[in-house]
Amino acid sequence: MRLFASRHGDKGRVDTFVQEESKVTCCVDLGLLATSLVLISSTVAHASLDEPSGINLGGTSFMDGFGRTDPGFVYQQYLQVEHYDAINDQNGHSLPAFQGADINAVTSLNQFTYVSPYHVFGGALGVDLFLPIVNLSAGFAPTSPEKLTAYSGLAFGDLTWGPFLQMPAMTIGGGVVFVQRFEFLVISPTGQSNHAVNINPSSGFWSLNAVWAITLLPTPNTEFSTRLNYVHNFQNNNPAGGAAPFRAGDAVWANFAASYKVLPALNLGLNGYYFQQIQNDTVNGETSQNSETINFSLGPGLMYQPDKHNTFFVNAYLPVIERNTTSGFHLVFRWIHEF
Repeated sequence: MRLFASRHGDKGRVDTFVQEESKVTCCVDLGLLATSLVLISSTVAHASLDEPSGINLGGTSFMDGFGRTDPGFVYQQYLQVEHYDAINDQNGHSLPAFQGADINAVTSLNQFTYVSPYHVFGGALGVDLFLPIVNLSAGFAPTSPEKLTAYSGLAFGDLTWGPFLQMPAMTIGGGVVFVQRFEFLVISPTGQSNHAVNINPSSGFWSLNAVWAITLLPTPNTEFSTRLNYVHNFQNNNPAGGAAPFRAGDAVWANFAASYKVLPALNLGLNGYYFQQIQNDTVNGETSQNSETINFSLGPGLMYQPDKHNTFFVNAYLPVIERNTTSGFHLVFRWIHEF
C-alpha cells in the first residue's frame, strides 16, 4: 500500500547543471503500509493498496532528465514526510471501516550514484542504489470498526538498485533544449518486517521498474519534465498480518513538473504525479475485481542551486483523485551533492 513511499538561457548555469548536477533517479515514497491491509475487512470492496514501497511517486520533479555524464560519484538525500487521514475505496470515498485514521511515515532515502567512464549509444552508463530508513506510526479512532498496527521504531526499507543510461543534452544555437535518461530498477524485499503488524517498512515482494525521464526547455527560463514508469510485481507468498498470498497488479505512472527561473539560482513551479494500476490484484491466484489504484496529486515546488555542487528541492503534493489507496498529503525535501 502506498503512503503517498536545463534550461536554455543563462547558458553558464545550464552548462553547470548538465555537467555538475547529479543523477536524478527514481526514488521512493517509502514508509508504506503493509500489503495485508486489503484483506482485513470482508465487508468492504477489496482495495488495491499493495503496490511496492520502492517506487517513485513525486520524489523527483524539476530538471528530471538531467544527470551527470562524466565519471564520478553523487549522493542524494530525500527526506519525505507523509500523513494520511483516510483509506479510500474504488470510488474515492473514505472506507467507513477505518475511522479517524492517523497514518504517518517519515523516510530518509539515501541514493548513491556512480557514473562509469563507459558509454553506450552516446550515453553514460551508471548504477544507482537506494537505501531508505523509515519511521512509521498509525492510529485510529477508538470507535473505528477496524484498526491497523505499525512497525515500531526506525527500520530499513527495501533496497532499490539498477543501471541507467544518461544521454547527453541536445542543443540548438548553444542552448540546451532536451535531455533524457533511461533506467531499469530492481526493488528487492530486503527491508525489515514484523509479521504481527499490518504496516511495515518492507513490501515483502520483488518488483521491476522501467523508467524514462525527460526534460524539455522551450524558453531560456522555462522547463517541463516528466518521468514515465512501468512496474511489474511478483507474488508475495508470505504477507505480514497473516494475509493470504497475493500479487499486486502491474501499473504505469508519470511524475510531471514545470518550473520558471525567477532568480539566477531559483526556480518555482508546479509538480504532480498520476498513478494508474492496469491490472487487478490477485489473491490466492484469484483475480480481485475493481482493485486498481488511481492516484492523482498536485502541488507547488521549488529548486534552489546555490553552487555547482549542491541543489535543493522542496515539493508538496495534495490529493486530487485517490481511489483504492490512502488519502492525504506528503512533502519531499531533497538535497543533491556531487563529489
